[in-house]
Amino acid sequence: MKRLSGIQTPGTPEIPVGQASNFLRPTTLHRYDCGMLQRVPDMVAVEEPLRVHAPGLPAFDMARTPGDDENLVAGHLLCMGAIRDREDILDITLSERQDCAIVSFAPPGTRPVRPSPRPEHGPVDVHRFFDLKHAFERRQKLFRNTGASHAAALFSLRGELVAFGEDVGRHNAFDKAVGNAMHSGQLHKASIAMLSSRLALELVNKAESVGIPILCGFSVATSSAVQRAASLGITLVGRIRQDTMNIYTCAWPLDEI
Repeated sequence: MKRLSGIQTPGTPEIPVGQASNFLRPTTLHRYDCGMLQRVPDMVAVEEPLRVHAPGLPAFDMARTPGDDENLVAGHLLCMGAIRDREDILDITLSERQDCAIVSFAPPGTRPVRPSPRPEHGPVDVHRFFDLKHAFERRQKLFRNTGASHAAALFSLRGELVAFGEDVGRHNAFDKAVGNAMHSGQLHKASIAMLSSRLALELVNKAESVGIPILCGFSVATSSAVQRAASLGITLVGRIRQDTMNIYTCAWPLDEI
């Protein structure tokens, strides 16, 4: 069994390029190109189930990219409100096969509530989103190898990368980034969450649950996400391209608009 304390600060795993790992698996496929069908080697993203057992909650399964499970589980529990911070987590135990996670944490209300640091305040130059997009894309190693993953990054208002997560599931990627930032004690610095996926309602709710005031991404927003972001006072920015973007809600001050 692999046992992890809630106070560890695991980093984002690096993906070995060109070889199989926890994240990549070799395969052989037929590729049709320019009128020809050829049998070629390729790499696919690994997707495996993880069953999570946590006190007071029914066991649940997560289909995820393995290798960053402690951040995934911790971030998921934080976003769903089962824990409040890293000190609530007493232990995360992963099976050697890493298909099961057993979590123990302090039940809500058993620990004194301490005020959490709030994200930085101040206007954001909209051009910064283009810079953050470039920094984000440079980190997408799993996507470059497979084209089959989502990613999430947390940034400070000054553009500092706080945490990064990559996974076959868009919700998992967000949870991994949140868990990473929580474990390192840097979540309070996260004022901007950037996603590779569409901006859906559940992701707006995740941003609100951890106090992130700006949610942005490369795809479009759904109607329920726009409505929810407006009601929560979250700035929602989507479809960020080379020099264009959609600003759906603007609760946070943005410069140059």
